Amino acid sequence: MRPLEAAVADSFLESSLTPDSAVFSLADFRAWFRAQRIRLPMEVREIAFAEMQQWEIAGDPRSIAHRSGKFFTVQGLRVETDFGPVPVWEQPILIQPEIGILGVITRMIGGVRHFLLQAKNEPGNINGLQLAPTEQATRSNYTRVHGGTRAAYHEYFVEPGRARILVDRLQGEQGARILRKRNRNMIIEVEDDIPVHEGFCWLTLGQVKRLLKQDNLVNMSLRSVLSCVPLADLSGAAQSHRDAALWLGSRDSAMHSERELVNWLVSLRARYQTRLEQVPVDRIAGWRMDERAIRHESGEYFSVIAIAVEASGREVTRWTQPILHHDGSGLNGFLLQRRHGVMHFLVRACMYPGNCELFELAATVARSNAERYFGKPGAPHFLDLFHHPPREWIRYDAIHSEEGGRFHHYQNRYMILELPRDMGIDLPENFRWMTLPQLEDFVRHGYSNIEARNLLACLDISGAEPIAGEAV
Repeated sequence: MRPLEAAVADSFLESSLTPDSAVFSLADFRAWFRAQRIRLPMEVREIAFAEMQQWEIAGDPRSIAHRSGKFFTVQGLRVETDFGPVPVWEQPILIQPEIGILGVITRMIGGVRHFLLQAKNEPGNINGLQLAPTEQATRSNYTRVHGGTRAAYHEYFVEPGRARILVDRLQGEQGARILRKRNRNMIIEVEDDIPVHEGFCWLTLGQVKRLLKQDNLVNMSLRSVLSCVPLADLSGAAQSHRDAALWLGSRDSAMHSERELVNWLVSLRARYQTRLEQVPVDRIAGWRMDERAIRHESGEYFSVIAIAVEASGREVTRWTQPILHHDGSGLNGFLLQRRHGVMHFLVRACMYPGNCELFELAATVARSNAERYFGKPGAPHFLDLFHHPPREWIRYDAIHSEEGGRFHHYQNRYMILELPRDMGIDLPENFRWMTLPQLEDFVRHGYSNIEARNLLACLDISGAEPIAGEAV
């Protein structure tokens, strides 16, 4: 994809450097969001698999599937690989081949780009309501397989001439739990005023960056879309920003050239192999299924449960479904270090069975059960650096929920640490230092996984402080 034209690209940076707005201040947002919590209640309770409506455990091999054949299925998966310490394992995995839409409408208001966002309740969110994109819908949802109402603003993303497309990228989801799932991440622009439906509001990117510093407030889908905002495409406005040289640098300041990084990733994809085979969901090796859950016999990892949901403000107000449940918190973290005068990210090439490509670029560390591994033999590389790091290393630290439509109470601690310049790091073969423009270029081509992209969305180069006063 060609870089954005300069005026549009610069408008993203100017929006990110606008920490509050006269259109809808953060004080207004706090009061509005509290009102939305009252307006949009949701009740979620765990049920037995047999109590699910329109879902059944059937087929050959057996899986948990919706009778329409739409939405997603829960299957068993056997994985064989010659990469990493575990050569063979089996696990449940979600199958959802359809491509959904994660989209944000933007508009220039008062000379500043604003983003139209919604307060959305998902059954798996640990705190219910969170800030979401303008549209967040699977194909089954926006084609109304559920028989419910049509999502607001859907026509702006699918009808030619309704809006101007600024960003349009296919991006993957969690490859450890969903098989080769992609969503269309879109940012579009309207010129004229459009109605603001109940539950929606206009915010600047700078306001969202400040909201990202609060726990469990900005949802995964919005973080995914915002990670596609291309800072590396910025021109005049970027050069005037005091930290532009530190974050953008030049081609000569990078540790590795783009060609070297591509060759590194291609060589990993050529060197290692992975074989996948579907197995019955009720006979997954190492897992036990009863009438209410599928759990690993060790008590670790995630489990598969069923829930019943009653909600307000949704296209459908009552439903049942399977969902992946998580206890505790995981960790997604990037290590940074200034090299050749430019900030570099320590990027990991990861192999998850559900990756769209065999290897994708990931955060330095991503572990759903990190607490179990701190200080232990066999811990992931660099994990212990995130355990009580010195305060001066911390550039970002907050807890965020993962996608609440398929993950129940799955949250991760998101951390970005800057290591001292004189601290030496020995790298395994699947790690490389990359600059922000290089990493964004791989994101643009769909080679970065969702954990890395979500961390990029949390990155705030403006230096704005978190929201003062009462948390929302």
